[in-house]
Amino acid sequence: MTKYYRWPDRQLVEPLMHLPGIHWPLEANTIRKNSLANTFGMVRSGGQRAHQGWDLRAYPGTRCFAIADGEIVFVGWRGDYGRIISLQFRHGGRTLFATYAHLSLPLVTTGERVTAGHWIALTGNTGNAESMTGEDHHLHFEVRTIVHPGQGVAGRIDPREIYGVVPLGASYYDTRPAMAQQMGSKAPGLKINGMNVL
Repeated sequence: MTKYYRWPDRQLVEPLMHLPGIHWPLEANTIRKNSLANTFGMVRSGGQRAHQGWDLRAYPGTRCFAIADGEIVFVGWRGDYGRIISLQFRHGGRTLFATYAHLSLPLVTTGERVTAGHWIALTGNTGNAESMTGEDHHLHFEVRTIVHPGQGVAGRIDPREIYGVVPLGASYYDTRPAMAQQMGSKAPGLKINGMNVL
């Protein structure tokens, strides 16, 4: 059984729903500014506007990891999302897509197969996160039912369905030794000393 550390008390906690082989998208996972408005659902503008995923606090250059075994089905730019990666994986008998947005540097390519815990990207501030600074820097993370859904929450599920918890008011750390150990095998040729050279 996988266990996760919860901050600030650092007690061991187990997800309410466990998916064997699931990882968190970051090593430390906390909702940006501990604000409900940065979680999933009709949580913005007094419940009048949707937010499609979780905004996880992350300064540019933070490592992102594959949450499950699967295939990278999209690497590119998508409007307000900026640079994104979508990872297709299976859960509960259905095909889902973990989508990572506002990235600075993808380390995988479309069609590449990855395993849970593979280092796949670095966070950034692309798309509508371009002007954000300080505590507003984040990874926008979604779990989708289709690769490219439209506006609103249609075509998406709350990541809580996968993790069993929302990292609001607490940080969830993925402490497995596989984290930060691997990088996509077909990563682009660009190597940044001290960042993506293992």
